[in-house]
Amino acid sequence: MKRLSPENTATPFHPSLFMQRSLLSLAIMLAVSHQALADNVMTLPDMQVTAGKRVQSQDQTDLALSVASQADLERANVYASGDLERVFPELLMRNTGASVFPSLSLRGVSSSDPYNAPVGIYVDGVPQYLGTFNQQLLNIEHIELLKGPQGTLYGRNAHAGALNILTRQPDNTPTATLQSRFSNLHQQVSATGSTPLVDDKLFIQGTVYHDDTDGELTRSEHHGDSDNGGGNVGLTFKPNEDFSLKLAYARDRLTSYNEQYLADATYEKRRASVPLLESVYVRRVETSSATLDWNLSDALKLTSITSLQNYRHERLYGDLGFHWPETQRTVSQELRLSTQGDDRAWDAVGGLYWQKSRSHSERETDSSAPLFGVYGVADSRIDSSEKAVFGEFTWHLAPRWDLTLGARHSVEKAETDYTQVDAAFTPGFVYSGNDTFTSTTPKIALGFQATPDMRLYASVSKGYKAGGYNRIGAITPGAVAYAPEKSLNTEIGVKSSLFDQRLWLNAALYRIDIDDVQQFIGAAGTGTQSLSNIGKARSEGAELSMDWHADEATLIRLAGTVNRNRMLDSERQGNSLTYTPGRTLRASAEHSFYFDGLLGEVRPSVGISYTGKHYFDVDNEVSQGGYSLVDARLAWLPTPDLEVALYGNNLGDKDYRTYSYLSGGAQFSQPGQGRELGLSTKISF
Repeated sequence: MKRLSPENTATPFHPSLFMQRSLLSLAIMLAVSHQALADNVMTLPDMQVTAGKRVQSQDQTDLALSVASQADLERANVYASGDLERVFPELLMRNTGASVFPSLSLRGVSSSDPYNAPVGIYVDGVPQYLGTFNQQLLNIEHIELLKGPQGTLYGRNAHAGALNILTRQPDNTPTATLQSRFSNLHQQVSATGSTPLVDDKLFIQGTVYHDDTDGELTRSEHHGDSDNGGGNVGLTFKPNEDFSLKLAYARDRLTSYNEQYLADATYEKRRASVPLLESVYVRRVETSSATLDWNLSDALKLTSITSLQNYRHERLYGDLGFHWPETQRTVSQELRLSTQGDDRAWDAVGGLYWQKSRSHSERETDSSAPLFGVYGVADSRIDSSEKAVFGEFTWHLAPRWDLTLGARHSVEKAETDYTQVDAAFTPGFVYSGNDTFTSTTPKIALGFQATPDMRLYASVSKGYKAGGYNRIGAITPGAVAYAPEKSLNTEIGVKSSLFDQRLWLNAALYRIDIDDVQQFIGAAGTGTQSLSNIGKARSEGAELSMDWHADEATLIRLAGTVNRNRMLDSERQGNSLTYTPGRTLRASAEHSFYFDGLLGEVRPSVGISYTGKHYFDVDNEVSQGGYSLVDARLAWLPTPDLEVALYGNNLGDKDYRTYSYLSGGAQFSQPGQGRELGLSTKISF
């Protein structure tokens, strides 16, 4: 079947009409009497989350929050972080050139700069550098997506939200899980396990994995390929129920050949045009952490999280003849106190945070390359530090009313030394600078428990994305530094469960006013783009999600967003920010068939995702039209500990582009992943 052109926005799937019909169907369903529903239905779990840095019931949090369990990830064929759109349709994730340069967008707030993310990323409370985002998702307990500015508790780069990845913790029961998946695009194997070394006191757990990805591009043997492997180990000391100390170490290596671009003339043949020679990235990440949880009393808990992350990547860009090694070392410490338990007139969390980071980027030239001399030698060194104090206080005003007041005050310092040698695209200059950025991000939220099954909330908060200095890429001294990005966020929302928690509904309306928007500007495709402040913007929208257990074997889900964002001043007034689709939608259904004997359980599932039109540049010259992707899975569980599944992603083999740029009047693009068909197995002991 011939692929459709990405520029052709016509599609058989109409999100507005689909949303209207879905809401109408939902209204009819809610009108059905309580007794009309079957009695033998499964209720949805009341998830315990740590979004507020203390344990709460998901439906008692006064913020927009989506949660995905390990089972949710499996039914949507989510094996790595780059697949999370299939469980969080409001979160757009794209690689801006290569796997080590991801871009995240949430609620119309985006950044194409991989060094300064708008969404904070945490694994078991440990902050992660965005360049490490593309990783395997194994041994997951659940993942929390906090939407809207989370600067009060999460700090500088939670401007659009935060992503908490929480892994399973060991106990006295030894466990082991072996997984594999083999498809036309991936060959992945992994093993996870845990066991007590001393019952009730000392536990060890670990994970190893390897994923080999076959590219869909032609020209050479490796164009579009990637190879990812690594592992982690954790040691938990828990002498009693009130004290826990976990030491963890993780290591990951990614070799990627996917920084390739297709000209329109060769797009249909999937023949790489730029660069003609292979471009190779090698990323290495090591993360060490120590996490202490100590119940000082029945009402008070002390938490300490210490982490060290060493990041290194090497970029060899074939035709242009430069080798681009880069290192970053980040040390962080968080110390906080939080209340726990019930029956108090108030709850609170507060603490101190410190972080120090040092990065070094180089650009070295290769005289044997076809385009040697286009770029000159460059060297960039950046040192930064942050100190912050933060807290949130929740006053339970009345049995049904809660008032939350919070704030974070941070002081950040940054300094740089930047040297660039004269060449065709890069004029030579030397730049040194230092600056101090001070910010206070307050928050106020009001929650109202309208009924035992419905909660309303409203909040006003400020967001903040730090200023700093560009690494290699700036072409003039004036382009090296950029100022902080700040925002004011207002939001109202509702969380409800109906029919004895068989149906969950969440909805939110928001508006975000942004000052000093940070976006990439410059000539794309030349390696000379830099992060700059381009004026004011506004983002406003709505979110709706529904989870419905129709009966004991059927789960139906629907989630959608509508967003309008635009620049308010400067020469780009009225333009949309990059990677901010106007609409997204995800609908999925799963049903289980139960049989006696060897057949056990057969579990088919299907999902469809829609992503609206979005732009790849702030000038709105290059875009991707709206498109739909269909995925499906047929799982067989002869026993609860064994699963064999046939799965498929992008079953319609829809053609779409994840990144495009204009150069010399021609368009160059990276294609999205085509149809994938595979077999996965999972066995637990």
